[in-house]
Parts: sequence; C-alpha cells; structure tokens
Amino acid sequence: MLKIKFTFLALFLILISSSNVFAQKYVQISTEKQQESKDIIIYEFFWYGCPHCYNIEPTMDRIEADLEKDTRVVKLPVALRDSWIPHAKLYYALKQMDKIDLVHNLIFEEIHLEDNRLNTEQQMIDFLGKHGIDTDKFIEKYNSFGTEARIKKASNLAKQYQIDSVPTIIINGKFLTSGSYVSSYDELYSVVNLLVERERNGL
Repeated sequence: MLKIKFTFLALFLILISSSNVFAQKYVQISTEKQQESKDIIIYEFFWYGCPHCYNIEPTMDRIEADLEKDTRVVKLPVALRDSWIPHAKLYYALKQMDKIDLVHNLIFEEIHLEDNRLNTEQQMIDFLGKHGIDTDKFIEKYNSFGTEARIKKASNLAKQYQIDSVPTIIINGKFLTSGSYVSSYDELYSVVNLLVERERNGL
C-alpha cells in the first residue's frame, strides 16, 4: 500500500513539474470535460486547404498511433468560412462511406503537393475515382442530410470552444493547444500527451 502511494505521489510530482515546463504551451478553456464520450477525446479541428494543418498531420498520426485504449482522436473539418464547406463535405461523405482512412492523407497531398485544390465536386470525383472510390455513392453522401448535420455539429463545437483558426487541438473539452503554441512538433506531441495524462489521472 505504501509503495502504491509513493508511486502515485511520484507520478503526481512528475506531471506537476511537466505542467510548469509547458505552462505557456496550452490554455485551459473549461473545468468540464466533453460530454460526447467516457473516453478521453482529442478533438482535431482542421481544414484540408490549410498548410499548417497539412504540416501538423504527421504529428497527429503519431499521437493517435501511441494512444491507449481510453483515448481517441476525433477529426473535425470545420467550416470557419463558407469557402471551406466543400472540404468539410468531402471528409464527412467519405467518413460515412468508411473510406476516409484510405484517402485522408492523400487528400492533403493532392492539395498541397499537387496543387489540386479539390474545390469542386468534379475535381473531387476525378481524384477519388483514381483511388478506387465509388463516386456515385460519394455524390449521394456529399449532398446528404447526414453530411450537413455533421458539419453543423462541428461548427457548433468550434463556437463552443471559441475556435477562430486551424489547426486547433482540444483535449477532452478542457485544454486548447495548437502549432502556434509550441516551438516544434515534438513539443506538441509532448504537450498533448501531458494533458491526456492529466485527464487520465484526474490532476
């Protein structure tokens, strides 16, 4: 019993020390956790057309790959401007088709490496067809009520967390950070994991 108490105390001291080191690398936006799930949720607000979102995605992939079973990443393509809506529809249509994992990173590469902005349905259809996606089903989902509802939900969350730029990362509804808060992607990885540990241990 004494050993368990000592271990917990040691962990607490390490987390408090780390919190002080990273104190300026995030902000606490709420004292209440998100209500979507009992799991710890990492919300990633992004836009496919954003170069910073493209650059941060490998770090988000690394974070997601290293998560424990009680934590998950929820990607939220948010339309902070009307011109962002087509990309949000692109993501949610593919998400409903269970195809987003196949082409998510390819979409970023198509936009930022191939300079194909994928701003129109036809550009999306041509691109997705090359990657074996059922384009008829895509068009159906792209213009569906389900896609519209998902975009509205993401917009409401963005308003709730007062998000006005991307990429922005929200940890469990309580902490906000992004690439602009840190000096490197390795530091972002550390900050997100620190905040996840704080939530996991109720600190």
